[in-house]
Amino acid sequence: MNGKTPSAVLVTNDEELNMNTKNCSSEDSDAGDGNRILRRITPLSKWPNLPGEPHCKICVIDLETEGFDAQYHHILEFAGAMIEVDRQGRILSVEGPKGGFNDPGRPIERKIAELTGITDEMVAGVRLSPRKLADWIGQADACLSFNAAFDRVHLEELVPEVGKMAWICAMADVNWRRLGFDGRAQAYLAMQAGLFNDNAHRATDDVETLVSLLSHSLDDGWTVLSHAMEGARTKTWRFEATQLPYRFKDDVKRRGYRFSGLNKVWHTLVREDEFDEELAWYRGLTGEDPSIVPVNAFERYRADWNWNAVKPKRHSLGG
Repeated sequence: MNGKTPSAVLVTNDEELNMNTKNCSSEDSDAGDGNRILRRITPLSKWPNLPGEPHCKICVIDLETEGFDAQYHHILEFAGAMIEVDRQGRILSVEGPKGGFNDPGRPIERKIAELTGITDEMVAGVRLSPRKLADWIGQADACLSFNAAFDRVHLEELVPEVGKMAWICAMADVNWRRLGFDGRAQAYLAMQAGLFNDNAHRATDDVETLVSLLSHSLDDGWTVLSHAMEGARTKTWRFEATQLPYRFKDDVKRRGYRFSGLNKVWHTLVREDEFDEELAWYRGLTGEDPSIVPVNAFERYRADWNWNAVKPKRHSLGG
């Protein structure tokens, strides 16, 4: 993945259309002459069933919304696919995509319409059913989206039941750089895996791209999905900068800590291989330990208003 970026040769014929479901490695995408072959993703309606023992079901989700504020901006479109997965992270079967539009009850801003391709006419009078979504998604053992920190908080506002489920983030639970990829944008990662989808920013198209990317086999013999599942199982903690002196605010901000206005605390998610280094850095900065809260796949990527910060210790004035 390093060095000069090769030019791309787009492949669209039917024979090569299905090659991305056959565990192609990154070497299979190299044309050998400085070019990279990009294969159009396989539509989920044509996804082949593979032999194997199912281990779990995962609901792959993508949303289009009015904006980033989950408590104000509504979902415009939901798309999902139910995948059966074996213990090696191979996708055995796919159900979907399923989904639909959702009328926010107000005009869609022009910049959002241009970005998503969704217009007022397309959503007029259409409503997603929270109950039907909860029943369908609830068949899965976990939810997965490319950016779970975005999709989870928005979907949880419409379908509270998904807040009780485990979530996997294809962007954050996979160490893409360690696997030889550059960047973390879904379309760019798919291109590096030898895949392309000429539609973008519609939820259904993004789900199809993500499922194809998840099925991609890497040079280590693992699929992208197996890396994502492994990443979701690893230990993580939320470091909360409890009672942080104001003079250190800019330091933790530069370090990547986020401020929760509701909880009035700076915080960051720390993974197992980062724990010792992050703790040493925080101690070196403040002379104190942060509040350390274990966070598993059921709690990870939740909105700030769905968790409570550790309360500062009260110091007794008595002798």
